[in-house]
Amino acid sequence: MREAIRAELTAAAMRSIDEVGFAATTAGAIAASVGVTERTFFRYFPTKEDAVLQPIEALGPSIAEELRRRPAAETPARALRAAFAVAVDSVTADPVTMATVMRLNRNEPALRGRHLQQQDLWVTALAAALGERLGLPADSPRSRLQCGLMMLAWEKALTSCYEAGDFTRAGDELDAALEESRAFLDSPR
Repeated sequence: MREAIRAELTAAAMRSIDEVGFAATTAGAIAASVGVTERTFFRYFPTKEDAVLQPIEALGPSIAEELRRRPAAETPARALRAAFAVAVDSVTADPVTMATVMRLNRNEPALRGRHLQQQDLWVTALAAALGERLGLPADSPRSRLQCGLMMLAWEKALTSCYEAGDFTRAGDELDAALEESRAFLDSPR
């Protein structure tokens, strides 16, 4: 029941922002459109930005948990890429929602700012999981660097999918972005 209401609120937030814009959309209007109170809205989401970005932002902890389950023999890069299958699967399962989230994220500065905050939280969660694998502190700069690079590759993959109108290619686009990163890092200085 709770997840159904959460999904309804997310869909209503996206519709409202599409119809009247971000600034004119209120938590009260979102809540009323699905038959709940504004107070109920705030039990599910701290802000209207969170309601819109929820479909992708909620993936961070799931990816970190998958990273913890990866075999110890895997390199950090392989383990991170394998853990991101959680995100790839989610994006390919619901390309319409993903396209809407990406469009709103690109067109609304407040959403973009919140998205970047959430990405930093992903990096923190992933770095803690990677640090556990490597025997490093949770806030290790090495782990944060590796996870930050992975997040940039993920962002590029999503942007490429959005621009092509094809989120079924998320995994291939992620691999391409990682390869571009390797080529850059291996290039002569």
